Amino acid sequence: MGNSFKENLKEILEYKDMTVKELAFLTGISNRSIGNYLNSRESMPPADYACKIAKALNTTVEYLLTGKNSENPTQIFSKSLNSIITNFSKLSQEDQVLVSQLTESLSKKNKPSLYKI
Repeated sequence: MGNSFKENLKEILEYKDMTVKELAFLTGISNRSIGNYLNSRESMPPADYACKIAKALNTTVEYLLTGKNSENPTQIFSKSLNSIITNFSKLSQEDQVLVSQLTESLSKKNKPSLYKI
């Protein structure tokens, strides 16, 4: 990652294949404001916006500011896993439980059996 908020934000958006419009929707921050953070030389968001952006990108403010994350340096997931997480988070609590049960069942089904019949 780069050294500035602008560079880090650009790179994480590219990595996650997310548009400014999608980030604006997830954060409630205007497209124009996010565009300013990506294009302006010294534009930095206020703390509350930085927190919203970090949360929407499943990262930390520290990571956006410095490109480093002391808590979990491997927090960025693959594009496919990030997409699954994003879609899962949009589900109702009841549907999340169902999806969790389904994935647990599928993972057990795909494990090799220790006992052959």
